[in-house]
Amino acid sequence: MNNNKTMVDGANASPPYNFNNLNGLRRSDKRSAIRQKFIAGLICSLAWLSAPTFAAETPATQPAAQGSTTVRFLVLANRESPLSSVVPGRMAKINVQLGDPVTQGKVLASMDCSDLVARKNAAEAEFHAAQLRYEAKAKLQGLQSAAALEVGLAASEVNRTKGQVGIFDAQLAQCRFVAPFNGRVAKIYVKEGQGIGAGAPVIDLVGSGTLRARLNVPSNWVAWLKIGSQLNASVGETGKQYPLTVTNISGKVDAVSQTIEIETRFPEKTDDVLPGMSGQAVAICPPDENRCLKSGAANS
Repeated sequence: MNNNKTMVDGANASPPYNFNNLNGLRRSDKRSAIRQKFIAGLICSLAWLSAPTFAAETPATQPAAQGSTTVRFLVLANRESPLSSVVPGRMAKINVQLGDPVTQGKVLASMDCSDLVARKNAAEAEFHAAQLRYEAKAKLQGLQSAAALEVGLAASEVNRTKGQVGIFDAQLAQCRFVAPFNGRVAKIYVKEGQGIGAGAPVIDLVGSGTLRARLNVPSNWVAWLKIGSQLNASVGETGKQYPLTVTNISGKVDAVSQTIEIETRFPEKTDDVLPGMSGQAVAICPPDENRCLKSGAANS
């Protein structure tokens, strides 16, 4: 009985495959053996291909552990002024072109405000008439022919018309766009003869002083960063490096990005850098500043 069971089990058992000799196997067994051989070869190939990839990625991760963190920055002008229209009108003349240097007090553009001039003339006529009425009432009061109330109302009318003239003077002053500081023309939005409304942009002006740079640095830099700290900046447009000096540090950390905004100053007479350029900066650790070195965010 046991011998028969052994014989049955031996008949049902799958024979071991010899991948090197497939001639003696049945067709189904032969297909199974080929499939197993293909899977084994594929696993070996994938294992061989993954080895060089791991070796190539290992050096790339080393700078993050050893080097310094770079932060992006944006170059800003020391002063900026977007000149816009206060009153509606039509552009009469534009005295500058894009990129022109300008000095403080120069008239950059002017509007045709002839309607305001006419309204001012009418207001001045009312003012002179009110003055005459007041003088007449004052003389009659001296002759006891006019009441004090009439004189007071005449004086009030003089003040009202005088204030109306002042309003038109202020509006006429807005018809000329004057440079508030020395700088350069960054953008011109209008053309001569173009009608514009109140609040419409006219000219963008940037200052010609020392340039600034704005950065968002990791918040753990606050432990050692202070006014006067140095950074090494590389401007992408020029390909040159420039030293930056920290001038302002924000009083609040961004809770989402865990960064803090700072402003820095470029060296004087950096003529090849323009506002709007950008690049990357690395902080320079002060001597014997262990907190800076441990932050992993600056180089020594």
